[in-house]
Amino acid sequence: MKKKLLSFVLTAAMVFTVSVPTMAFAGTDTAAVSTATAAPVISETKASDIVSGLGMFSPAEGSTSIQIDKYKGTAKITFTTTPQKVKTTKLALVSQAATTAKKEKNAISAVVTPAGEKFVSTFTFEIPVSKLGTAMPYSVFWEGASDPANDGWHNFSDASKAVLTVKYTPALVSALTSAIYFQERTEGTDALCEAAGKAWAALTEEEQKQVEGFGYYKDEEEEKGGYEYFAEDTGDASKDKTRNADKIGDYELLVASFGTSYNDSRAASIGAIEKALVKANSSFAVRRAFTSQIIINHIQARDGIRIDNMDQALERAIKNKVQVVVVQPTTLMAGAEYDEIVESVKKYESKFKQIIVAKPICSNDADTKTVSEALYEDTAKEAGMTVEEAKANKETAFVYMGHGTHHDAKVLYEEIQKIYDDNGYANAFVGTVDGVPESTTLENVIAAVKAAGFKKVILRPYMVVAGDHANNDMAQEWGEAFEAAGFEQTSQIIGLGELTAVQDVAVKNAKAAISKAAVAKSTTATVKSAKKAFTVKITAKSGMSGYEYRYATTKSKLTTAKVRSAKAGKTFTVKNLSSKKTYYVQVRTYKKTPSGKKVYSKWSTAKKVTTK
Repeated sequence: MKKKLLSFVLTAAMVFTVSVPTMAFAGTDTAAVSTATAAPVISETKASDIVSGLGMFSPAEGSTSIQIDKYKGTAKITFTTTPQKVKTTKLALVSQAATTAKKEKNAISAVVTPAGEKFVSTFTFEIPVSKLGTAMPYSVFWEGASDPANDGWHNFSDASKAVLTVKYTPALVSALTSAIYFQERTEGTDALCEAAGKAWAALTEEEQKQVEGFGYYKDEEEEKGGYEYFAEDTGDASKDKTRNADKIGDYELLVASFGTSYNDSRAASIGAIEKALVKANSSFAVRRAFTSQIIINHIQARDGIRIDNMDQALERAIKNKVQVVVVQPTTLMAGAEYDEIVESVKKYESKFKQIIVAKPICSNDADTKTVSEALYEDTAKEAGMTVEEAKANKETAFVYMGHGTHHDAKVLYEEIQKIYDDNGYANAFVGTVDGVPESTTLENVIAAVKAAGFKKVILRPYMVVAGDHANNDMAQEWGEAFEAAGFEQTSQIIGLGELTAVQDVAVKNAKAAISKAAVAKSTTATVKSAKKAFTVKITAKSGMSGYEYRYATTKSKLTTAKVRSAKAGKTFTVKNLSSKKTYYVQVRTYKKTPSGKKVYSKWSTAKKVTTK
């Protein structure tokens, strides 16, 4: 949802410092909870966000800084202690029971500053984000104690209280969320998602409502994250099948989608397309990849569910020794997202025998017409009308909201409008969130609907999923704009992926791509005994480029046996063997790709034969 960026500065009545909560843009390296000034804070009041179990060693209020590194998944912690009579010159995040050598190895040196007759110590150190919210044992090194015996690594009488905790706070949740609102997967992504989820769950309901959003776009006053990031009810995540399992096999159909964090819509649209593809393509294992890392992270942090991005999905395919990959995008057009999918695939072309990218949903006029008419029919049905009744309706307009794009593929939206205009759908209007092409801006669409004399509008997304844009940009902002313009308006929050006609187009496109794939058919052989030999006749399979066989004296030796070429349909003899010796024989086919690579079938079940 677009919201005006909250601008605020919190000040604290502390000596020598002002603590300013800073909201980092997603493009920066760190997300900060608060930033301490260069001068050390001198305060007798203990901090509430970083706390110690021992009163005599405590971070001071207003001195704390927690910076989240979204690349490494670490937190840089800075704090200044409340004034102490002794100089605390070192801190080690290890138990008091640890050896002196271990304490020295882990020692963090302090900047010690006089505070009247006392001293304050400022420490800066880095911890994994998994340590946030946990009680971390610590040891301190004293100098200048009234009793010299207390100098050095000091042991407190109650060691169980010598723990330091970076507390889960609304500000920390906001910083962690900002760190994962990032389109690049990093080495710290998984840890950050887990930490953000744990931090949110640890807050009270009242604290959760205090979680602020953060500025994301530098050129727009738009806020992301905040309370709704975790709290908005988008449905049951467990109903969605992520399809990121191993044991893929030789052939994979990878369904590439932008994705959505709206759980119900994800299952009903993307999930439905995937399910249709599974049903239609039994020889190819269907797997999923999302192109939006931001959405992947949102689902992982909020629901604890992991979904592969394109790189992860293709790396998984490599690990599973997949030979042929067909990628079926769920994008409507061959636009920017489609181009990104193609670029992702190019990086992995040499890793597979063959990899093919299928066409998007609206790749030609016929499919675009099919999708557009199916959408109109379902809109009418949801409104309690037949198609004929809807076409004849002079009061109610159907307004379809697409995404919009600056890519050359933006002509699709004008083509959709032309399909409606040319086929008697006079009450159908096409707009876009981005307002590109210009005819699709909200202002122009409202003007067109008004000029046509309609009094009511039904808003519906022309998008595969009914996610954030449908629920917020369309149902709220567009709905309010139409009401302000004098229209009665309702919204249908239904993605294109829920329509059988759209699923059928995806199935058709996938089958067309699979028809170009080199698929090796399994075969069998007839094996007969001969004098110090055996004969083999391989069953021919249509369309295969060649056949191979191997044999060994035990089944276990087959995997290392020499592989030989053969012709199918004709009997050949394997000679010069030992008499009365048992052998195991396997055969397979291969199909050549256009580039000449061989795609192999599975080896047949081993046939046992004993020579004469």
